[in-house]
Amino acid sequence: MPSHYDDIERLVRSTFDLWDVVRVGFSWRKYYLNHTYRVQNLALSLAADLDGDPDSLRHAAILHDITKRYDGAIVKSPEGKNVVDEEGFWLNETIAPDRHNWVTQLYDRMGLHGQIHHVSGATMTEHVLREFGYPENFIRPVSKIVRGHLKGNVPPEVHDERYRETEVRILYDADTIDPNVGLTAFYRNIQISAGNALRRGEEIHLPTYVQNLPRWVDMKDSFRDHMLTERGREVCDVRQARNRRVMQQLQAELDQPAVNEKYGLLGALAHLFTNPEDPSLHEHADELRDTWLPERERLLTHETRLDRDLAGEALERSREFVQMLHAEISGQP
Repeated sequence: MPSHYDDIERLVRSTFDLWDVVRVGFSWRKYYLNHTYRVQNLALSLAADLDGDPDSLRHAAILHDITKRYDGAIVKSPEGKNVVDEEGFWLNETIAPDRHNWVTQLYDRMGLHGQIHHVSGATMTEHVLREFGYPENFIRPVSKIVRGHLKGNVPPEVHDERYRETEVRILYDADTIDPNVGLTAFYRNIQISAGNALRRGEEIHLPTYVQNLPRWVDMKDSFRDHMLTERGREVCDVRQARNRRVMQQLQAELDQPAVNEKYGLLGALAHLFTNPEDPSLHEHADELRDTWLPERERLLTHETRLDRDLAGEALERSREFVQMLHAEISGQP
């Protein structure tokens, strides 16, 4: 079987770049590709544990959101309620790309506008894989994996057929976990809050934001029950425990704001709120590791105003946080 994965990856990247709009609902320009890679990393990690096929998952994961950038604002009824389709998915207005390639031209010719992106994405996956010469016995399973990365309200017999294969369940779990459970979800919450503040012309008040975090973490417990694999439930448990620990540390740091805003998690959190106009988790995480932490280490060697022991403890919490953030990005539980 031919392998043109690198060509497909370049196609996905270039397709995402055809839109200039930066923030749409709960997503932003660099989120789409960042999320795609994280889902791929986590899916491959789950596949190793569950004996899933890594090749089909690798291709399905890179393609699963190829039509996602068409999704605009949620369609509202005259009464102001979200309009849903027959499976309960919110319908979105369509955002046309600012430029075109053969993927968007095919999208237009096939009249895929208005379809939920897992449905249009499955169709586009078939065409992309055929374009690169993949055999039908590979194309059909990969398209089914993409089709199943969201889950609506369907009869049990439809559900059982749609999510029968391990690879479908794996991609669904990975795609659900990334934006909803763990430090990757924490960053998403940060940027949703930052985007809302940006639209209102306000600044984030960090103490208030931190004080409200436990309620947000508690809301994420229910995602465990949505998982389709036992390993997915285990990952939810690990990530929820990690988030609760980080939130507790952040709240405790509010008692010593001066040292913790300089060296601790409060300082790292403040950095994650920078550049709300065009954010990127992967860029922020790299900045924390490559610039922010080394700068704090240099500052600590010359610290004379603040308690050096407290500063060292705060810096160690920040190091651990950055390590955990990068671990989740790489697909570790």
